[in-house]
Amino acid sequence: MKRLAVGAIVLLLILTLPAVRADDVPGAPLNLEAERDGARIYLSWEPPEGNVTVLEYNVYRGTQPNDLLFYDSLDGNYTAGYDAEVLRDRTYFYAVSANTTAGEGAMSQVAIVEAPSNEYPVTVMALILAVTSATLTFAYWRGRGSERSP
Repeated sequence: MKRLAVGAIVLLLILTLPAVRADDVPGAPLNLEAERDGARIYLSWEPPEGNVTVLEYNVYRGTQPNDLLFYDSLDGNYTAGYDAEVLRDRTYFYAVSANTTAGEGAMSQVAIVEAPSNEYPVTVMALILAVTSATLTFAYWRGRGSERSP
């Protein structure tokens, strides 16, 4: 009888306790930044707010702010990465989301960055032309000076 009473009390406690909620999906990663790094684009962000364990981050990329497609995923231990597959003279838009055991959370704010262009500044081209001309001139005069007259 005691066992039945204890079992009934335990069952009553279990039924009256609030249900254990599954983890909520995480919020959006914070402070996404994108910047050119040579021929690549460097992305960095902060984890979402709260005490969540991020399994991985999904990176979304596009050439229009409202048309972002999945690009890559990174391990949840990292909050930065590179996009080395960029075309020059193009503007890219990025967003990042966090994945936990409860699923994928909201996307971060969109970061905008322009990939480097193929055009060299006029001063760089002028410097290259000047160095090339000086080298060729020096080589020409040096070659003429090494000839000996009979």
